[in-house]
Amino acid sequence: MGERKEILKFDGGEEIKPCTECTYLGTKIDQLGDNTTEIKHKISQTRKAINVLNSIWWHKIITKTRKLYIYQTIVQSILVYGARNMENPYQRNK
Repeated sequence: MGERKEILKFDGGEEIKPCTECTYLGTKIDQLGDNTTEIKHKISQTRKAINVLNSIWWHKIITKTRKLYIYQTIVQSILVYGARNMENPYQRNK
């Protein structure tokens, strides 16, 4: 993940090849140590959840209050999970 691109070799013959992206403790980290990959992944997960719940959003019998409760518990929790620890890439350059 660093700047050097060499293969690590162990005594048992096992090799670890360099990569451009990895997941550490559930967070995607790219080669630059940036979290934009993680942010894009969270947005993608949230969109999938919204699409899965689409039938609920259009259901006439389910009240708006119940729909809001579903949105807050499922959709928002996916999007903001771990966001407290994320760095804003736009504020970094200021």
